[in-house]
Amino acid sequence: MNRALPVAKFTAIALTLVCLIALPSAYLAAQATGGTIVGTVIDSTGAAVANADVEARSVGTNVAATAKTGDTGLYRFDNLLPGAYKITAKASGFKTISQTADVQVSRTFSLNLTLVPGSTSETIEVSGAPPLIDAATPEIGTTYETDTLRSIPTAGAGILGVINLSLLQSGVGSSGGLGAGTGPSVSGQRPRNNNFTVEGIDENDKGVTGPIMYVPNDAVGNFTILQNQFSPEFGHSTGGQFNTSILSGTNSFHGTAYEYFQNRNLNAIDNAVVLTTSPGTKPKNPRFDRNRFGGQVGGPIFKNKLFFFVNYERTPIGEASTPAAVLAPTALGYTQLQAALTGAGASTANVDALQNWAVAPSSNGSPFDMCTSQTPSAACAATVPIDVGTLPIQAPFFQNNSDLTTSMDYNLSDRDQIRGRYVYNKLSQIDNTATLPAFYTNVVIPGHLVSLAEFHTFTSALSNEVRVGYLRTGFNYVVGNQTFLPSLDAFPNVTMDDLGLNVGPDPNAPQYSQQNLYQAVDNVTWIKGAHTLKFGVEGR
Repeated sequence: MNRALPVAKFTAIALTLVCLIALPSAYLAAQATGGTIVGTVIDSTGAAVANADVEARSVGTNVAATAKTGDTGLYRFDNLLPGAYKITAKASGFKTISQTADVQVSRTFSLNLTLVPGSTSETIEVSGAPPLIDAATPEIGTTYETDTLRSIPTAGAGILGVINLSLLQSGVGSSGGLGAGTGPSVSGQRPRNNNFTVEGIDENDKGVTGPIMYVPNDAVGNFTILQNQFSPEFGHSTGGQFNTSILSGTNSFHGTAYEYFQNRNLNAIDNAVVLTTSPGTKPKNPRFDRNRFGGQVGGPIFKNKLFFFVNYERTPIGEASTPAAVLAPTALGYTQLQAALTGAGASTANVDALQNWAVAPSSNGSPFDMCTSQTPSAACAATVPIDVGTLPIQAPFFQNNSDLTTSMDYNLSDRDQIRGRYVYNKLSQIDNTATLPAFYTNVVIPGHLVSLAEFHTFTSALSNEVRVGYLRTGFNYVVGNQTFLPSLDAFPNVTMDDLGLNVGPDPNAPQYSQQNLYQAVDNVTWIKGAHTLKFGVEGR
């Protein structure tokens, strides 16, 4: 009995450790919302400099974070907003050293600083230093910044937006033939294995997978793609990690107005258009008019304390759909139908209603007759030939996208920062899946993403991040024109195989989807000697 108890205790402790080790990969799916700089402060002999004061000061906002090195000379800055920083280190008996560094979202960069003997009043400015590299993690990543994103020729193409840039990275390819899902294939995996976030908030479509929210290219601060062995805090998926950060305000007001314009007159005439144009007629592109315009402004509300940024963008798109044609009765054919129905004592109400929407402009010279050489003569005597013709259908197509992107950053003190983000998308388009225009409907698809984060530094070795987020999106495809025929209170889909005519609403309607995501995250970073430990928990 006395020997069984230690065994039971050991088993319990072992199981607990296994659970704790497994927990990060299974549940710590928090996404980094800022960047990290780590490094060691040493002297000219390579010895660690303890108790050195290190400061990371934002060039744009003048907001500073401070740290003090431990016995191993290690320092670390987490959750820094993307942008340029001035890293300064000083210690008694040494000259102060200062170097600039570029912080990128979701990336960890190493910056070691070497102090030389002298007075702290003397400062050594390091300029022309090579870009920082990520020597602290096994991640393979690429970050695209605003200047690159806004210069893309097809900026903002579709919901993927800046995600299209990931195809330029090694190990990332087209998703063609690799299964369902939206987005690229990372490291040979299916698009379903990708993870999409905006400022660390999950924006994955739970239905077909892929991103839901769209952030305009001009409003993106950093767009980062991570692959390989990323840290457990990312979690969620084994493919690529796609994280988008939103621009922030600075101590200077800045604004932009922009427009990206593309239409049928600017585009070169496609060879397919030339081949299908009648001889003697000038080739002309089908309609495609796309005009993406917007504006943004950012700056201080209180300098060095409170900053804002707002972007509004609108994209109307008009496009010619693929022409279609079906057989339908001509005006004479409807007269023949009505006469036959009246003669048989049947109602003509449905035919009268159909005549308002589907009348062929001319006859094709071959009246529609159910009689064939195989039809019994008795059955043939009861049929009536109907004059029919080709009914051309050119379904209209349009999209109107309205997008609002905002950010707010509040520097409470050198130990506390608060960040808020809000993204709103609204897509209006026409559902023209039905054959006849009478059944077309308008569809509105809204989306909202909200996040609020607080970052607190307890000591140089202990910091905490708390973040909450909410995502809501959905769509509703309704059945169009239920009162199409006066004799029916609900109209079915009627397919006339011999005519190739489908009378009725979108066969996939009604469809309805509503997605609500609630997310809460807490991460703790603890530096102990030469080790950096990170703990966290997330609930969705």
